[in-house]
Amino acid sequence: MSESTSRIPKIVWILTPLLAVGFIVFLVFLKTVPSGDELDAVKGDAKKVLQTGVTRAKKEAEKQVAKPAYDFYKLLKDSDVPVPNAEQSHYKSTPKTDEAKYLYSLQVASFRTNEQADSLKVKLIMENLSSSIEQVSVKGTPYYRVMVGPFTDRSKMNKAQDVLANHRINALVFKKPIK
Repeated sequence: MSESTSRIPKIVWILTPLLAVGFIVFLVFLKTVPSGDELDAVKGDAKKVLQTGVTRAKKEAEKQVAKPAYDFYKLLKDSDVPVPNAEQSHYKSTPKTDEAKYLYSLQVASFRTNEQADSLKVKLIMENLSSSIEQVSVKGTPYYRVMVGPFTDRSKMNKAQDVLANHRINALVFKKPIK
């Protein structure tokens, strides 16, 4: 018990004088701020100076009458713009043919087992989508791709994609040229 221990932390001994000094500095600063009457006088002087500057600028603007830099509206008023006929156009429409140039297929999924691919194929058939399974080998490992299609028309393929999207299935599009 011979030691005199203080129960007040050291941080309190440091912060208390700092806060007191800060408060005194704030009070001195408040003495230097002009009172309300002086502040209004300063604002009034600033308004007068601003008003004289605005009136001087208006007078100078009236002296300088600007001429229009552009007179295109006068030039185009009486002009005539020739419009070519459709027969004279350089654009040639591509004729619509009944032959499809591409076959479109959608890869819905790829599985390592035929059973998983077959179960998805059945679900797609229930949704009225023509589906098939292709077996491919990647680095010696067999994969079973579930394909929807083929479609000769992009609009039919897009409708099938919409049906798949409603079931949260994002399909990969394959575009193969017809030989």
